[in-house]
Amino acid sequence: MTARVAAIAAARRVTAYLRTETGTDPATGKPTLRWWFDQAALDAETATDGWYAMLTNLPATVAAAEILRRYKGQEVVERRYSTIKGPLAVAPMFLKNNRRIAALITVICLALLIFCLIERQLRLAIAPRPRLTDST
Repeated sequence: MTARVAAIAAARRVTAYLRTETGTDPATGKPTLRWWFDQAALDAETATDGWYAMLTNLPATVAAAEILRRYKGQEVVERRYSTIKGPLAVAPMFLKNNRRIAALITVICLALLIFCLIERQLRLAIAPRPRLTDST
């Protein structure tokens, strides 16, 4: 029974927090199991919630909050990469020479730039309001 409890705790990734006691009931001879969560281990994990360990090549003069802001801003860049890669993955094109490849990438980048500028103007226009609908 102890091995089975250990396997379940490992599979559920609660080994560090789950405490168990196995034994035998003296009156009936049946196995017993007593379990509880280690509150001290849970409290230690709770104390570190929201902490980030980041390695950066920025100068030491940059504040930790600025480093975290830049890190969190990477999502925007990644979203743009998915936008630029999306149409190419759906509709593959076979181009005959490098000039045409460069021209296609230029057109896609210009389209993405226009899309981003329109999106920026829209976000600036609705900045005071959380939603697009006019609540007059």
